[in-house]
This record gives sequence, C-alpha cells and structure tokens, in this order.
Amino acid sequence: MENKQAFDKLPSLHELKEIISSIKEADLSKVSYNKLVSALTSLQFVPFVTAKLRKGHSIERARINKPQEIFTTESQISYRTDYSNIMSYGRANVPHFSLFYGAFQSDVIRHPRLVNLLETSEIFRNLEKNEVENADFIMTVGKWIIKEDIEVVEMVFDENSIKNSADIRRSYEFHLEKLTKEHPQHQDQFELILQFFSNQFAKKEINFHYDYMISAAYTDMAINWRGHKGITYPSVKTDYQGHNVVLTPFVVDRYLDLEIAAMYRVEKNAKKSIISPLKHCTDFGPLNSNFKWVDY
Repeated sequence: MENKQAFDKLPSLHELKEIISSIKEADLSKVSYNKLVSALTSLQFVPFVTAKLRKGHSIERARINKPQEIFTTESQISYRTDYSNIMSYGRANVPHFSLFYGAFQSDVIRHPRLVNLLETSEIFRNLEKNEVENADFIMTVGKWIIKEDIEVVEMVFDENSIKNSADIRRSYEFHLEKLTKEHPQHQDQFELILQFFSNQFAKKEINFHYDYMISAAYTDMAINWRGHKGITYPSVKTDYQGHNVVLTPFVVDRYLDLEIAAMYRVEKNAKKSIISPLKHCTDFGPLNSNFKWVDY
C-alpha cells in the first residue's frame, strides 16, 4: 500500500458505497470495458495487498484431453498462446489476454489437481446439478516448482471465503491488522474496496462471461498498471477451500520449472469418483518440447 497523497482524495465511506452500488447494478453486457475501468478509477485509489508464493512450493495446472488427444509439450499444458481465440472474460483475464491459471495446496485440499479438476471440467461439475448421469474422461496435470519467491496480490476480504477457509481467515486478519495500524483514518474505506473486489473473485452466480468483467479489470490493473506478477484467490468450485493462482506468461517462464507431467482417467457418477493414474512423463525433451509418456 503506497501513494499516501492519493489517500486524501479518497471518497467518504458513503460515497464509496454509492459508487460500488452503481457498478454492481450495471448490466455489464451493455457497458464497454473502458467505461467500467473509468468507473472503477472513480474510487480514486484501488488497494492491493500481497503475499509470497515461496520458493520450493509447487503449483499444478490441469487440462482436459479431447478423445485420443495426448499432449507432448509444456506449451500445450501451460498458459494459452492462441490469443486471438481468447474471446471471453475469465475470472482474471480480459479477452485476448493470456494468463496461467493454476492451483496450490491449501490447509484443507492437499492435492491441487482436485481443485484443477473442479475448475476446468464442466462435465464433472454438471454431475452435481444432475445435468449428466456420469463422466469418463482423461486429464493431464502439470506440476511446476517455484524457483524463487513470487510476490502476488491476494484476494482475502470476501466474507464467505473467510468463513470457509482457515488460510484465508489468517491472511485477512493479517492484512486488516496492518491496515488498521498503517492507515487508521482510511481503514474503513480500504476494507470496503478490498471487500468489493474480493466478492467479485468469489462470485458463484455466473450467467455470462461479462459477469467476470470486474474481477478481470482488477487483475488487469494489478498486473498491467501496477506491475504485480499475479493474483491468488479462493476456489469458488471448492466452496473457497482451495487456492487458485493466476500468473503472467513471463512469470511462469521465469519463476516456474516443470517437474512432473501425468495423465489421469476420471470416472464419476452420482455416488462416487475414481481418479486413476494412466501415464507419466519420463523425459520432457529439449526445452520441454517432446514429452515421452510411459504407462503406469
């Protein structure tokens, strides 16, 4: 948190509530992205609180294989490079902007691939809604080791996330105490703004990709305006008990090292789930460009 001169221009708590209410009530499918960003900047100061992803820890990312598809390069299981085909807003990305979406271990979910599975597989999620009877598909998981500490923005001010995750609650209490000590005059305003954006990352009801527009704009401001390396936020699909992370392609290539690639068969019906290992990669090839798969 910096730029203390800007704090004097902060709207009052009442004014901030009116600005936020106006943004939340807007039909974003009828609002240009630049118009939304202009409205967000009327908050006068957008705070970012940060934490570190520690060296030696890991991040996992999964991709669902199409029938008969086998991935053979790191680029196929990492961030997307087909920028022109990224047509929609994601929870953290604006159209035509690629980010690396992954997950890391939480106090409850020890295997991030489970978070990946729920976040990436529409088939898997639809079983919970009784929209399909069963699922049987292949997913490929990459596990990257963090080579150096990475400082990222973290979204920890959503009420439901705080209630459901001890990890989030600890981070929230740390940042709230810090805000109270360092900015007692503006602590209420900062907390309100951070809560607003955290609520957007924790939003469950998504009807159209425009519903991601605010969280994507916050990420855009964090990364492209302020130079942050990425953002962590609670996994909506795990009821906030898992941790997601988005990183820029540059950060992935600079700070992460692919350690493991493995293929799994996922079978699920209304009563049980089975995740079975199928293959693992024994050799990534030059610059991770030629995977050699071996059956388990």
